[in-house]
Amino acid sequence: MKKNVLRTCISMLVVIGLTTFIFAQDNNGNGYGLVKQQLDAYFGQLEEAKTFSGTVLVAKDGKVIFKKGYGMANYDEGIPNKPKTVQAIASLTKAFASMSIMMLEERGFLSVDDTIADYIPDFPNGDRVTLHQLLSQSSGLFDYLFNPAIWMNIDQFHNPEDLLQYYMNEPLQFEPGSRHEYSNSNYITLGIILERVSGMTFGDFIKANIFDPLKMRNSGYDPYETDFPDKAIGYDIVDPPLVTMYCHPTIPYTAGAIYSTVLDMYKWDQALYTEKLVSQATLQKMFTPGYGDYGYGWYINDLEVNGQMHKHIWHWGAYFGFHSFISRMVDDKITVILLLNISPTLGTPDDLRPLVQDAAGIVLENE
Repeated sequence: MKKNVLRTCISMLVVIGLTTFIFAQDNNGNGYGLVKQQLDAYFGQLEEAKTFSGTVLVAKDGKVIFKKGYGMANYDEGIPNKPKTVQAIASLTKAFASMSIMMLEERGFLSVDDTIADYIPDFPNGDRVTLHQLLSQSSGLFDYLFNPAIWMNIDQFHNPEDLLQYYMNEPLQFEPGSRHEYSNSNYITLGIILERVSGMTFGDFIKANIFDPLKMRNSGYDPYETDFPDKAIGYDIVDPPLVTMYCHPTIPYTAGAIYSTVLDMYKWDQALYTEKLVSQATLQKMFTPGYGDYGYGWYINDLEVNGQMHKHIWHWGAYFGFHSFISRMVDDKITVILLLNISPTLGTPDDLRPLVQDAAGIVLENE
């Protein structure tokens, strides 16, 4: 009798354990089923509140554990956002520009110790500003987006050299190399130098040297705005839908004009753990924080999640109708990528950082 009771208890425990195990598994059997449910509930609430429209990807230990779209890529036509939806990534572009410059340095075409004057001889004070200072946002260059004249031409095609006229003759805002101050002009200047040194357009360079090697098939820089399948429209609000003002993509240029998907951005993230693009020594150079915790196209500091600090390599972007954030908790091997086609008029990292913290927290508390 006791043996039968024991067998019955063991059988019940096995069934309970197996049921719990199956419940916790996702379709790939990687043990993150509960995490997926919690993440979906979290972002679903934001969608219902009309504060989130876009795509999300969360990964851990080199595996995608959650990817989903919320809201509409096109509200008028009822086209939903999906993981393959193409979005403007805004200032996440800067990391691609910095990688391109570092590739040229590794190949011996330039040095980050060179000055602007080495490549743009007529640039006022160009002999006082190095490429390192441009990359690390410590140059003192006036931000061209603060020039009222550019807003009068915001819908017009611009060659890269046209953009120089909005800032190169402005006085330096501070002594180069003395402090950090974010200026989009730094990365416009780097783009012009990149094109002069490589003999290629920015779009062609990143396609040949980054997008194609990483098989980022749905990413690019398209100043001529070729129609692209699954491309999202940018909105200021989604209730009721209000399409944002138009900005020609040649204006953000190397400071913010790349488009991509969360799936492609994850390929980019994973490549940065390897030497597929540049050496570890070069990656270390890029990910070394300077003034303002800014490296080369990335912020490097700590992120508080569930009351604990975690090493954090990240960037954010805000562009007309779009908002983006890539979070790399490199010691934990957690990646959170948010690409939104709704944006506050003056977006800041603080708008999206809480979402990243909450998403990463859901992953960590379920380990």
